[in-house]
Amino acid sequence: MEPLLLLQADPKFYGPLSRTPRRGVEYRPAGVPDTWSEHHDDVWTGWYPEHKLGGVTEGWKIHLSCRIDRAQHVLDTAAPIFVAHGTAFKHLSCSMFFVLTHHKHASRSQSGKFCTAYPPDEHTAGQLMAALADALDGEEGPYVLTDRRFGDSKVVHYRYGAYVSRSRVLADGGHQLLVRDGTGREVPDRRGVRFQLPDGIVDPFAAPADPARRSGPPCFSGFTFDSVVQYSNGGGAYQGRELATGRPVFIKESRGHNGLVNTDSTSQDRLRAEHDTLRTLHAAAPGICPEPIAFFRKLENEFLVTEFVPGQSLQSWWVEHNPVIWATATRADYAAYHERCLNVIDQLTGILDRLHTLGYVFVDLNPNNVLVGDDDTVRLVDFEAAARIGELTSAIGTPGYCPPPGDGIRPDHVYYDEYGLSSLALAMIAPVNGTADLHGGTLAQLRHQLGKVADVPPRLWTTATRFRDAAATPAPERVDADPLGELALLREKLVAGLLSPDHPDGVVPFGPQSYHTNPLSVGHGLAGVVHALRIAGVPAPELTERLAREAWRHRATLPPGLLVGLAGIAWVLADAGRVAEARSLLAVADDHPVLPGHATLGFGKAGVGLAHLALYGHTSDEFHLDRAADLAGSIPRDASLTGELGQHNATGLLYGRAGIALLDYYLARLTGGGLDDGRTLLAEELDRAVTEDGGLLFPVSEKDARLMPYLYVGSAGVGMVASRY
Repeated sequence: MEPLLLLQADPKFYGPLSRTPRRGVEYRPAGVPDTWSEHHDDVWTGWYPEHKLGGVTEGWKIHLSCRIDRAQHVLDTAAPIFVAHGTAFKHLSCSMFFVLTHHKHASRSQSGKFCTAYPPDEHTAGQLMAALADALDGEEGPYVLTDRRFGDSKVVHYRYGAYVSRSRVLADGGHQLLVRDGTGREVPDRRGVRFQLPDGIVDPFAAPADPARRSGPPCFSGFTFDSVVQYSNGGGAYQGRELATGRPVFIKESRGHNGLVNTDSTSQDRLRAEHDTLRTLHAAAPGICPEPIAFFRKLENEFLVTEFVPGQSLQSWWVEHNPVIWATATRADYAAYHERCLNVIDQLTGILDRLHTLGYVFVDLNPNNVLVGDDDTVRLVDFEAAARIGELTSAIGTPGYCPPPGDGIRPDHVYYDEYGLSSLALAMIAPVNGTADLHGGTLAQLRHQLGKVADVPPRLWTTATRFRDAAATPAPERVDADPLGELALLREKLVAGLLSPDHPDGVVPFGPQSYHTNPLSVGHGLAGVVHALRIAGVPAPELTERLAREAWRHRATLPPGLLVGLAGIAWVLADAGRVAEARSLLAVADDHPVLPGHATLGFGKAGVGLAHLALYGHTSDEFHLDRAADLAGSIPRDASLTGELGQHNATGLLYGRAGIALLDYYLARLTGGGLDDGRTLLAEELDRAVTEDGGLLFPVSEKDARLMPYLYVGSAGVGMVASRY
C-alpha cells in the first residue's frame, strides 16, 4: 500500500485508507440483481454472481478507466454488460479513493484502474470488451500502464493476471504475487509499468505489431529525451536537448486524465497553467523563472519544455554541507554554514518579493523546488502550484513546508510563501519540520543542544521559527539538570500512548512499513512494542499473548528473519518467558524456503543464528548453539557472499557484512572459536568506508552512494560490531 494512502485514515497515525471518514461521492452501479452479493475490500466494492468466479483462478482481466467526472456514468453503463455476461467485477468505492489512486504521487502500476472485471474465459473476455468499447465509445480515461487497450477504445484495457490473490513471502516481508504461466507453473504476476505476459500465454486480442522502433533516445517535436530525472503518476521529467540549437532543456510531461490532487485538478490542467505562468513571468522579469521554450502534445500526453537550470536541490545541498552530522565540526564550521544559509534565504526572499510584486504567489516552496548552483546562486523551479494573488483556488503543498490544514484557502495568499521560506530556514538548520509540527517544544530543545556546539545567528533562528511555537515543555535547562527523571516522565507518556485502548489496531504507533511487511515484527510492529515495553519495565501480558497467538496463526505467511520475521518474534517471546512458543516459531524459520539465499542479520541466516543463541541463553540446550554454528557455516566466505547480502552488495549492520560478523563474534564467545572470519568481514566492510570530516561513513551499496551514519546502515552499525572485536 502506498504511503500516500496510509496517511489519509487519521491525522496522526498511519492506517488503511478504508478507515478514512472522508469519502466524497459514493459509487454504486445500476442494474445489479439482488441475487448478486456485495463485498468490500479496502478501496474496492465487488459484485459477484452466485458462482462468484466459477473456480477460475487467472485469465484476461478487464480494466476500465475514466475521467473522475464520468465515473458514475461509466459504472452505470458497464455494470449491466457485466451482469449480462455473468461476470464478477469490482470498482473504486468512492470519489476520495478515485482521487488518491490517481493522485500525482500514487502508484503508477495501479493508476487508471477504476473498474476491474473477471471474465471466465477468453471468449467471454472478447465479447465483453467489444460490448464495453461500443457502449463507452467517446469516453476518455487514463492509459493503464500495465495493460493494453482494446482496439480503439480509450477506456477499455486488459491484461493477463491472477483472479484470486496468490503470493509467496519474500525475505524482506513483502509478498510476490503469483500467476500460472502457459505450462501451469506459478510465476511472478508482474505488475510494472508495461504490458507483460507470462511465458506460454499469447495475446488473442492484440493488434498487428508496431514497426520496429528506432534505437537511441526518444526524439520528437524538435527535442531529444536523453535521460529521466523523475517519474510520477502524473507524468515524468526529463533532461533533453533542443535539436535546432543543441542547448540542454528540461522537459516536463503530463499524462491525460491523471495526476489528480483533487476532483478538479489533473496534471494537464496544472501543466497548462504552469506554461501560462512561465510565459507571463518570463516576459515581465527574465530570470525569475525557467524560460519557457515550447509546449506540445504527443498522442494523449502534453509536454512543457523550459531552459535547463543547473544545480542541486536545496535538500541535497544541506545534506552535503550541514556540519550537524560531522564528527569533528567546530563552531567555525557551523558559522560558515549558517552564513551560507542566510545567503540562500536572502536570495529566496528577493525572488519571492519580485514574484509578489508581479502579482504571483509560488505556494509550494519546498527544498526540491529550489536549486542551488556551485556558487550558491539560487533559482526557483517547478511553478506548477504558482498562481495569481487573489485567484488561488486550491493550495498544493509539501508536508513540513506548507501551513497546517485549515478551513479553505487563506485570504492572505502570500502567507504560503512566507511559511514555506520559514520552513526552509528550519530545515537548513536541522530537518525536523515534521516533528516540530507535531510538537513545537522540539525547537527549544534543538536550539539548546545546538547552542553547545554552534552559535545559530538570531536572524536565521527567528526566520526558522516565525510560524512555529518554539516554547518547550519541559524547559531544556530542566532536562539538563535531571535527564533521567525527565526521560522517566517521557517514558510514562509513551507507554500510555502505546497502550491506548482507543486505537483500531489496539497498540500504536505502527509505521507505513508495517503494512508493507509484517505488523507483528520487531522492526515495524507488535513484537517491537512488546520488547520496548519489557525493557521499560512495563509488563504487557495481553499484548504478549496476542503476539504469540497471531504469530503462530500467521506463521506460514511470515518471513524467517530477525527484523521483520519469525526469528525476531521468537526472540521477543523468549525474553518474555514464552520459550516454548519461541522454539516452535524458530523451527518454522529454520525450514523457511527463502532462508538459504539470504545471509544478512536483518533478513537471513545471521539474524536467525543470533535468535538461536538467544534461545540457548534461555534454555542451555546445545541444539540452539549447534544450529547457530550450522547457519554461520552455511554463509559463503568468498565472493559468492555478495549474492546473499542486501541489494547491490549492501553495507552495514542489517544488510551487509557487519551483521554477519556480529553472529561470528557471539558464536566465538560461546564456543571458544576464533574470530578470523568475522575480522575478514569487518575488514572488507571497512575497505569501503569513506573518510570525511574526521570520521568514517559508508555508502549504502555499490549503486547507492549516499554516505550514512546510522545504526541500521552506516557508521553506527559498523562501529557497534567493530567495538566488540
